[in-house]
Amino acid sequence: MARMHRASRALVGLFLFGAAVSGQTLTGKLTDPSGDPVPAAFVRLISTTTGATTQVTSSKAGEYAITVAPGSYDLVIPSLGFQYKRTERKGLALEAGKTQRLDLLIECGGNLCTPGDEFSISARSNHPAPSGPTPRARDGHPDFSGVWAGINTETGNPQLLPWAAKLVEERAANGAYLHPSSLCLPADIILHQAFIYRIVQTPELIVLLWDGNLPGHDQIFLDGRSHPDTWFPNWMGHSTGRWEGDTLVVDTAGFNDKSWLGIAPHTEQLHIIQRYSRPDLGHLVKDVTIEDPGAFAAPWKFRINWELAPGEEVYELVCETNAYLNHLPKQ
Repeated sequence: MARMHRASRALVGLFLFGAAVSGQTLTGKLTDPSGDPVPAAFVRLISTTTGATTQVTSSKAGEYAITVAPGSYDLVIPSLGFQYKRTERKGLALEAGKTQRLDLLIECGGNLCTPGDEFSISARSNHPAPSGPTPRARDGHPDFSGVWAGINTETGNPQLLPWAAKLVEERAANGAYLHPSSLCLPADIILHQAFIYRIVQTPELIVLLWDGNLPGHDQIFLDGRSHPDTWFPNWMGHSTGRWEGDTLVVDTAGFNDKSWLGIAPHTEQLHIIQRYSRPDLGHLVKDVTIEDPGAFAAPWKFRINWELAPGEEVYELVCETNAYLNHLPKQ
């Protein structure tokens, strides 16, 4: 149930990564309110002058060390799964010739730092993404097959039409009451959450499996078919894929209007394009463009990152609606 509950958490903003620059070093330790270390967290320094971003990952002991050129920086630690909230420190002055230390307390997220309840942290801590060249299928295309750990997606703020923006405010104010996940309904139609995913790839079909929320499966047709002439709107839509070089372009339409995009609404005009790429053995990138003239004033673009987790597996999900609803606040 904990996995299903987490699916109703709101989305956060997108950052692009730059290359590290030798120079000043900032070190520290990340701990939660119980004093336990926070492992596998992204620690980012963003130059307030150039906007360049340097990133490292905290160790199992919660320690980090990040090296940049002297200057002024904003420190950002994105939310980690559903266990830890986003943390920021603005305007850090890093001086030349000094190793500075900044220990940080990371606040609990949606599952209140429940020990052992954040499988995405465990997956990334115990199975760091392996290095190596991009594997290829027999047809020469990149092979996306494998078990993947979703890592935190920062989606920014979509430009919503007035009615949709008002609904987002209402949902935020009431704690996303009656989110689809609370009713055992699909909670993540773009698969951006910090769950475990499996991709099974054939020349004509890709199947995606996951155990974080319902329905737990989706399919992408690669056999050249088009979308149906007569739509039967559903939760996950209808997906077709085509190759553009080493990039798989997935076109999805035919959605119903019942699902949520984070806490944002959409209409049956929803159209999603995802561009899959595998730059190396251990990483998969999905560049997402969401269009819906019924709810959005402009296309909404962001990036989803997954890391290969060869020691993990997708398991069964059981949803118990009544057990969850008993804990919801009464409206």
